[in-house]
Amino acid sequence: LIKEFKAELKAKDDEYVKSLKKEAEDIDLLLERMGKHFSSLRTSFEDELEEIETAFMQERHETMQAFEQELTSLMDKRREKEEHYMEARRRRVEEDQRQLEAQRVQDGEDYNILKIKLETEIQTLEQQLEEMRATYQLNQ
Repeated sequence: LIKEFKAELKAKDDEYVKSLKKEAEDIDLLLERMGKHFSSLRTSFEDELEEIETAFMQERHETMQAFEQELTSLMDKRREKEEHYMEARRRRVEEDQRQLEAQRVQDGEDYNILKIKLETEIQTLEQQLEEMRATYQLNQ
């Protein structure tokens, strides 16, 4: 009976050792497969990240170009408005100078007319004064 138990114990020990070896082989196989799967996922994620970065850089480049075009357009519009403003200002200054010169000429003419008129009045008044003196002298 003891031999039987020993034989059965030996068989169970052998079965246990086989089971441990099988389990170790399964774990090694599982680790190998997990390593391969990890490498595959890592490569896939790296490729996907590279594609995302490429798409981002492309979008960034396109956005930068659009902003540059918009900035150039706005700067051109500003330059045109400044040129229009400067041209309008130049015309206003020229018109104001022309009007100022015309007013100077008109004021000069008015001054000369008034001066002649006043000089004429002075002469008339001086003549009347002389006539009054002469009349006064005759009446005395």
